[in-house]
Amino acid sequence: MHQLEPEILAYDLMKRWFQDDFRRLTAYAIDMSKTRSRRRPASSPDSLEDRIRALYDALPSSELCVADLLLDHPGRLVTHSATELAADAGVSKAAVTRLIRRLGYASFASARADARDAQQWGSPVYLEAEQSSPPEQLTPMSRHLAADQQILARTLGALDERELDAAARAMTKARRVVVVGYRNSAWLAMYAHSQLGLLRPGVELAPLPAETLAEALVDLGAQDLLLAVGFRRRVPALAAALREASAVGARIVLVTDPSGAAELRMADWTLACHCRGAAMFDSYVAAVSVLNLLAAQVAQAMGEPARRRLQGVEQWHRRLNDLA
Repeated sequence: MHQLEPEILAYDLMKRWFQDDFRRLTAYAIDMSKTRSRRRPASSPDSLEDRIRALYDALPSSELCVADLLLDHPGRLVTHSATELAADAGVSKAAVTRLIRRLGYASFASARADARDAQQWGSPVYLEAEQSSPPEQLTPMSRHLAADQQILARTLGALDERELDAAARAMTKARRVVVVGYRNSAWLAMYAHSQLGLLRPGVELAPLPAETLAEALVDLGAQDLLLAVGFRRRVPALAAALREASAVGARIVLVTDPSGAAELRMADWTLACHCRGAAMFDSYVAAVSVLNLLAAQVAQAMGEPARRRLQGVEQWHRRLNDLA
């Protein structure tokens, strides 16, 4: 029994920390939702986010790392020094200084003053307090769970429900919905395609194997909608698809991370999902949750036609006996 005591103590510590952290994260998400209306207008020409978005495509790689960090955590300009920001972004302090000047600030202090103004304005993303660090005794799996909790809370807390509802309603009215995604976003696109395909006809995944993007988008028009899933380390083809879809008048729903929201500005509706995981790889738990919520909103907006289609799918399952 003596040998088990450290494990029991570690378990109790982990349980208490997660209970406290879950309550804190839940309260944070609720507070983000309630205070969303207090945000500074997105069109403000002096905001840090707009300055980054205006220059994002042209930023050198080292400054891009800092820009991504500030898009994820703009409040760190208030709480962190330039040296600390550089360490968090994995770059030199000089890269932070160059980015600050490139954004039009005279100094780091003036950028920090701008971030403080955003806090006083009440912007939730600037008011966000850094979540407490997990105790050192926690296992890698426990830290992974804590990081995913934070990703979900930050994403859903900042999600604009009116934007989500408008995107869902547009999907119900479109002649067809074309879903596109590459690399790590490809399986998310497949998930979205499978869920939406259960609810309505005319949902297509593009491009299919042995098919080019041009062949998939050839008939796209103003009556159609492009659902683009594009998380960081995107391929140029995604931006090309958005650009050409916009040119032919198709509506666009973009599910992406904060850097994609800055880089890909052709979408009618953008649903930003945080994805910075606890270790070296990104986590897509929030992306799956948002796509699941989007599909649920589409089902609710469609009503009886969606239910009839689901019933039809079940009938074909019984006919084909294709599920165990």
